[in-house]
Amino acid sequence: MPDPAPRPATPRLLLLALLLTGAYHGTLVLTRAYRGADGAGALQFLASAYARHPLDPWDDRWYGGVPLTGEAPLAAQLIALLSGALGLEGAYGAAQFLAAALLAWGAYRAALACSSARVAGVATLLVTLGSALTLQLNVFGHLGAVFAAGLALHAAPPLWAWLRGEARVGRRALPPLLAAGTADPVTALLLGGALLLAGPGARGRRGAAGGTLLLAQAALSGWAGWLWSPALTPPVPPPPGAGRSVWLCLLLPLWSVQWVLPALPGLLRAGPRGWGVTERLALAGAALLPGAALLWLPLVGSAGRGPLRLPAPETVVFVASLLLLPLAARVALRAWDAARAPTGPGPLPLVGAAALTLIVTVGLNALPRTRPLEPAPLNFAPLLNFIEKDEHWRYRFLTVGFGRQLGLLTAQTRAATPAGLWHLPPDLPQPLAPPGAFAALPERADLPGAGSLSALLTHPERSYLKFVYAASPALDPLLFLHGWHSIGTLENGVVVWEREDVPPLPARLPRSALPSWAAALWGVGPLAALLAAGLAITRAAPSERARGRVQPGAAGTGSAGQTDAGASPPDARTAAWGPVRVVAGVTLLVLAGGLALRLSPGWALERDWTARARAGMTGGGLRGEFARLEGIRYRLTRPAGLPPTDRWAWQARVTAQWWTPLGARQTAGTQALHFGRGGWVVTPPEAGALALRRVVPSPQAAAAYDRAPRRITTNATAPADVLDRPVVQVLSARTVTLAGRVVAVGSLLNADARPADLTLSATLRGPDGQVIVSGNAGLSVLHKLRPGERTPWLVRLPPLPPGTDPASLTLDVAARAVVTGRSLERPIAARSRVQGGRVVVEARNVSTRTLAVPQALLAVSDARGVAWVRGVVGPALPPGAVWTFSLPAAPPANARVRVQEVAGPPDAGTVRPARTAPGSFPLPDTVLTGGSYTLTFQVLPDAASPEAP
Repeated sequence: MPDPAPRPATPRLLLLALLLTGAYHGTLVLTRAYRGADGAGALQFLASAYARHPLDPWDDRWYGGVPLTGEAPLAAQLIALLSGALGLEGAYGAAQFLAAALLAWGAYRAALACSSARVAGVATLLVTLGSALTLQLNVFGHLGAVFAAGLALHAAPPLWAWLRGEARVGRRALPPLLAAGTADPVTALLLGGALLLAGPGARGRRGAAGGTLLLAQAALSGWAGWLWSPALTPPVPPPPGAGRSVWLCLLLPLWSVQWVLPALPGLLRAGPRGWGVTERLALAGAALLPGAALLWLPLVGSAGRGPLRLPAPETVVFVASLLLLPLAARVALRAWDAARAPTGPGPLPLVGAAALTLIVTVGLNALPRTRPLEPAPLNFAPLLNFIEKDEHWRYRFLTVGFGRQLGLLTAQTRAATPAGLWHLPPDLPQPLAPPGAFAALPERADLPGAGSLSALLTHPERSYLKFVYAASPALDPLLFLHGWHSIGTLENGVVVWEREDVPPLPARLPRSALPSWAAALWGVGPLAALLAAGLAITRAAPSERARGRVQPGAAGTGSAGQTDAGASPPDARTAAWGPVRVVAGVTLLVLAGGLALRLSPGWALERDWTARARAGMTGGGLRGEFARLEGIRYRLTRPAGLPPTDRWAWQARVTAQWWTPLGARQTAGTQALHFGRGGWVVTPPEAGALALRRVVPSPQAAAAYDRAPRRITTNATAPADVLDRPVVQVLSARTVTLAGRVVAVGSLLNADARPADLTLSATLRGPDGQVIVSGNAGLSVLHKLRPGERTPWLVRLPPLPPGTDPASLTLDVAARAVVTGRSLERPIAARSRVQGGRVVVEARNVSTRTLAVPQALLAVSDARGVAWVRGVVGPALPPGAVWTFSLPAAPPANARVRVQEVAGPPDAGTVRPARTAPGSFPLPDTVLTGGSYTLTFQVLPDAASPEAP
């Protein structure tokens, strides 16, 4: 009677790995550690779009409407499918846990196909508790890449069987590879190509056919994007290296497999004859590392902004770490066996190195707390209630200080925004952030199709932008000087800014649409591919478990003919100490580098400025809460008069560059450094201006009796209600051609008995009346006017089309206003004189409150009206403080002036006001013949004002 077939060994390490997957990644999901991931918000927004319209890959809430085909759909569609029962955030957590478990199982199957069950179990442990997976899920937020990697690894056993000539088994590789392409085509292409090249018989006809299939599958993942018109393509992403650091994206993902890197040169010396599947996988992974480093080069990054979308460096390193896993598991097993041998050093050092590796991996989950620009988690309930109230969702909005939480907000509302997250560099953790990291605000980036933020605030009616939700005061001066006003603070601390006289979104917006068959295939195909991949994987699992033992003479042997779990090699002590030495060496190198930095006075100076930039500045005005540290330059010198033996005292001359919403600022000062017990101690710089302490405003709005007599009702009002419009009159207008640019200047009067919130537009028309260029008055105008008050205005128009003669154009000025009662206080008294062709001004704060960011407008006029307008922004003014400044008293030289006659409104009265404003001061004839000037002030309400943000 023949002996019965041996029963396959129980995969105890696989069961342990799956148990740890549930304990480790399940805990991270339950604690919502993924909320700090960089890409979690954008992925939840995509999921909400698919949940709203599963068969319509178009969403109008970002960038004025974008196709969703620019992003891989599988992960988002799976979250959308689960969101009906679990909610959006719960569905994201469930999908993340499923991706981690799928990757662990796929790593076991792939390692089992090229090595022993013992090596496969250790490889599964390495991928489950590895730093690469932790970073991908909870720091980078690349959930699609994890799904794609897990599905591609599941395709490895049938793919290698197909290369060996088993066509029937090889067909099972198609569904996982196709599903992997819908999750992340880059990961599927890189990992699938490496598995194909490492398999047996990859150089034959079947290998060429497999490569063609992979390329076709990668192209298939983006087919739907080619059907859209070019004007509606997704926003161009930033270069791959923007916002990323080498240590985070290249080094930390390799922490869990670092001990295998010293063994790679030995594989190269052994030559191709000594390479098995495990060795070829490791070499393919090592070959990807230089490619990931090349993505930081400017030339490569600029190429990635075109039609070819390059992968993120951390995704390439993640694929490389997966390919290194089988060899890393083999090296770890050999070290374990050698340590337990009679002549070995014992398992304690190896256990210590493994514990250190695991501690660092778990500690990586705390990295998202060190993101420089991410605020504390916001409670969106008050904001969502405000958006739904009175049909505020019919207007677009912007956010300030939300960071990546913009995606979480837009995933929960139907209101739209001209912004988004796809054109911004990632906001990644920076425990050792440079001083300028806190000035890289997402609001500084130009918006695709809308230009800069300043241009968008100047022309809000073009994009139907009415509200700005500010969780940070960084842009308050820019908003205020563009005519926006704060209408209150919500319960979560978010300040709501509003711009009057903005129309609501039309009921229908222009958009592009996929053919119905293409939209249906895009909406159903990825999930159908995932279902087919799941069926193929479960069908193949029993037969592969039956072959779980090492196949004799094949994949279980290494490059030197030694088995994975066999006897220790002759150099047992070297094998036992190899991983321990690598981990200890890297750890000591990091500690030595940190100690060397602490002994550097320049490093201490940068850390001091970084700490103050993280805490926020305390000065007033643009030197305070509105400023962000852009960077510092310093020069270390020895203080004079010190003895030569005193080497622990230095003096630093620091020049700081500041970003403010109204332009760059620069400060310079001297700081002293001395060495103490804890390292270098830096004395703080000189005290700045008076600190502005922000107070929590009362939730009860103050009564304002000078506002429009609008109907009071408890019902929701329609945005199309008729607004009360005061009468405003354009007194003068002219075009000035300067350096090839056309600028429109003039003056305007509020001829009504009610205060006015002004919107002024200037348009240049051709001889036949067609519009050539147009623009709104931005910073150089008073947007809030008291009854009878005048304001000069200046509009910098866009460049004219080539070949256009400015003399043939006609200026058309349109001014409209609504009644307001905000920002009408002018608590500044000024004295001025003309000296040396400049107007010297002394402005004093005559109120009892500190004035934040005052602005002065100097209007130079001649007999035909305002000739030029200059503006200047001053520092914060405490009560009684004086602000001294000077501005040129004459219009720009070499300017071609053309005066335009402007008719007033029909109900403005029969008496036309004089073009020279009351209270104007004459200019000497040497400066401007018959000229005069006027000064106008406006101030941002300070923190003690009832309407202050």
